[in-house]
Amino acid sequence: MKNKYTAVFFFLVFSVIAGLSLGTEFYTPHRLFCLSDIDRTIVLNIRAPRVMAAFIIGAGLSITGAVLQALLKNPLAESYTLGISGGASLGIAIGVIIGKTALTPYFAFLGAMLCLFIVLLSSIKKHLSNPTVILLGVALNFLFSSFVLFIIAVARNQQFQATMLRLIGDISYFPSNLLYGCLITITLTSLFLILSGRVYDVISIGDEKAISIGINIEREKRTSLILCCVITGLCVSLGGIIGFVGLVIPHITRFFFGPSHKRALTVNFITGGSFLILADTLARIIIRPLEIPVGVITGLIGGLFFLSILLRGRYMWG
Repeated sequence: MKNKYTAVFFFLVFSVIAGLSLGTEFYTPHRLFCLSDIDRTIVLNIRAPRVMAAFIIGAGLSITGAVLQALLKNPLAESYTLGISGGASLGIAIGVIIGKTALTPYFAFLGAMLCLFIVLLSSIKKHLSNPTVILLGVALNFLFSSFVLFIIAVARNQQFQATMLRLIGDISYFPSNLLYGCLITITLTSLFLILSGRVYDVISIGDEKAISIGINIEREKRTSLILCCVITGLCVSLGGIIGFVGLVIPHITRFFFGPSHKRALTVNFITGGSFLILADTLARIIIRPLEIPVGVITGLIGGLFFLSILLRGRYMWG
C-alpha cells in the first residue's frame, strides 16, 4: 500500500512539472529553477495558475463522481452523466445574459441543483433503474447544452460569446478572479466529503445497515448532494463542462486502493487533479501551436472507458 501512495505522489509531481514545462516554450526541470524575467512571467503568471485551475477542477470532479456513485449506488454516476454539469452551464448562461457575471458561481450552483432535483425526483416517482437514470441525466445534459448553444447563437455581444465559449470545456481562458476562491472552497468542501468517507462505506452497503447503526441517511445524502452541486458549479465556472473525469478516476482508484471511501476519496482528489493537469498539457501540445479544449481529451478517454464498462457487462444494475 505504501508503494501505491508513493506512486500517487510521483504522479502528482510529474503532472505538475509537465504542466509547467511543456507548451509553446519548453522548460527543462533545471531551467524552471533558473528563470529569466520573461520566463518567470510565462511560468508563474500564465502556466502556474493554469496548472492550479486544472488540478482543482480535476480534483473536484473526481471526488464528486466517487461520492455520487456511493450515494446513488450507480457505478456510472458522475456530474456529467447525471446532467449536473449541463445544468450548471445553463445557470452560468442565464447569469451572464442578465448581466450578473460576478455571480456566475451562484447561478451555476442553482442550475446544478435544478438538474439534480429533476433526476432524483424522476427516479423516485418513476422507480427508474440505474441505466435509465443515467440515460435521463445524459438527455438533460444534451437539453441544457442545447439551450446554452442557442443563447450563444442568438447573442450579439462578442464578450458574452467569448465568455460562454469557455463552457465547452476549456481551461485556457479560465476566469482568474475566481481561481483562488474556487481553490479554497473546493478544497474545504472536498475535505468535508473525505471525512464523511466511513458514512459512504455504510451507505453503499445498504440503507438498512446505516439506519441500524444510527446514521441519519436523509440528512447525510442531502448534505453530500448539495456539496457535490457546489463543487460542480465551481468547476464549471472555472473550466466549463469537462466530462468523464468523475467516472474514470474513481473506478481506477477503487481498483488499486479498494472500496474504503475515506482512503479512496483522498487519492481521488490527488489523482483527479493530476490527471486533468496532464490532459490539459496534452491539449496544449498535441497540435501546436493550436490548442484544443481539454474536454475533447477527457471525452475521448472517458467515452472509451464508459463503453468498456457497458460492453464488458461488469456491473449488474437493478
